[in-house]
Amino acid sequence: MGRVLIGTSGWEYPEWVGPVYPKGQAADHLRLYSRRFPIVEVNSTFYALPPPSRARAWAERTPQGFRFAAKFPQEITHERRLVDAADPLRRFVEVVDPLRSAGKFAAALLQLPPSLGFDEPTVRRFYELLPRDLPVAVEFRERSWLAPESFGLLREFGLAYVVVDEPMLPIRLEVTAPFAYVRWHGHGSPVWYDYRYAADELSEWVPRVQALEARADAVYGFFNNHFRGDAVANASEITDALGLPTPAWSRRLDAVPDP
Repeated sequence: MGRVLIGTSGWEYPEWVGPVYPKGQAADHLRLYSRRFPIVEVNSTFYALPPPSRARAWAERTPQGFRFAAKFPQEITHERRLVDAADPLRRFVEVVDPLRSAGKFAAALLQLPPSLGFDEPTVRRFYELLPRDLPVAVEFRERSWLAPESFGLLREFGLAYVVVDEPMLPIRLEVTAPFAYVRWHGHGSPVWYDYRYAADELSEWVPRVQALEARADAVYGFFNNHFRGDAVANASEITDALGLPTPAWSRRLDAVPDP
């Protein structure tokens, strides 16, 4: 049985001050977040790559054992559409290298644009660019990617299929790599992730996560429904429903005052 790490997509949202973080005082939100959850998905790398020094600071501000996933930049996925992507890929790898060196890197998330259909030669050429020691999870967002040839490429290159909960694609419990990766987007309208999962919806996911756990060395799961702090609430609720422990370092950190 693999281990299951549950967290959220991002940790820095203005509306989390109050529901998640204390009001009226300066606080290290990443440090506070890491007391609750063992893993986080970095969304900011999708919009603009920070310097590697910032990733090094993330590693230094979190406990040993905490893990990060990081999203590939949109220049690779949405602008270049996986073509001629060697240079931005190299820059992305340089940014996450401090997390890898610290032993805190879980996976890189390749979230594809919904306008990009599956083309096997293009996809193969891009997958061949990926460092073989870089754990990568691929999120399909268009139905042609659900073809057997697409899953075959994931297995060939050891890349994880991202199990998604969202309105446009079916839930498929595919395991194509040593680890499994899950993203809960929500079912809001018109914005998917403006959504709070109900208890019965989360309970349906307990056996699904357990099925992935039985087939993978690790399962990384992230709630993307950040409005009002719903992602934090739902991540906590499914953690409890799965019977997962709180991070081992939480009690120790709670005894240390914030600087």
